[in-house]
Amino acid sequence: MEAQQIQPQASSPIVLTQFLRFFPVRDTIYVLSPYYLELDLGQQRLAVYERGQKRYDFPVSSGAPWLQKAIETPTGLFTIQTKATRAISRQFENTPMLHWLGFAGNVGFHALEGWSYYRHLGQRPSSHGCVRLSREDAQLLYRLLPRGTPVLVYKEAPARVLAYLPPEQFDPSRDWVLEPAHAAPLLRARLEALYRGQAHWGRRRRLVLSPSTILHSSGYEIGSAHLIPPQEPPLLLEPPSGRAPGLLLQ
Repeated sequence: MEAQQIQPQASSPIVLTQFLRFFPVRDTIYVLSPYYLELDLGQQRLAVYERGQKRYDFPVSSGAPWLQKAIETPTGLFTIQTKATRAISRQFENTPMLHWLGFAGNVGFHALEGWSYYRHLGQRPSSHGCVRLSREDAQLLYRLLPRGTPVLVYKEAPARVLAYLPPEQFDPSRDWVLEPAHAAPLLRARLEALYRGQAHWGRRRRLVLSPSTILHSSGYEIGSAHLIPPQEPPLLLEPPSGRAPGLLLQ
């Protein structure tokens, strides 16, 4: 049977508006750099995205707060701040940390000497706060990623997500580059609007992370998708003559 295109009737905008209230809505931060990371603490996996497509998926072992002097790996939005082929942990008996990529102050991605920690990768947290990888994966990551690469760390589905924006699609008239000096209040306000059910209010510009931006080491809240209520619908547009109304999606 040949597929038929269904033309919306006069009542369609009401139906669409009600249906939109159940769409999954998140606060999206657009990334101009080709790479960004998503660290899922619940699954103990690190995903590397290249131009919006998942390229690598690494098993990791994150911070185990039940260990002495340990902390849980912090959640939030970060960027890679520091790089070193070999760093030393003064706090933990001068332990060498190989292919160090710091993203939250003293917390970062790295490998260790020896093999004993490999059994925990992808299985459970076992570090004092950092994110451990195999030496092979840590070396690949170190060579691949520059400073400024965005890092999203979460334990459950976050209210804030990352998405790739090709540089040629960046539009200064509608896009707003996120600056560290103004990031905290702006990101907080966007989450609050999302939690009020007003994600489409005042969202005429995309929020963009530049490859040269290094965010504050304390990171920024990413919220919880479970706290997002049904959203008020986006703006209804007046249709051209003879056509049904449409919806302006942000």
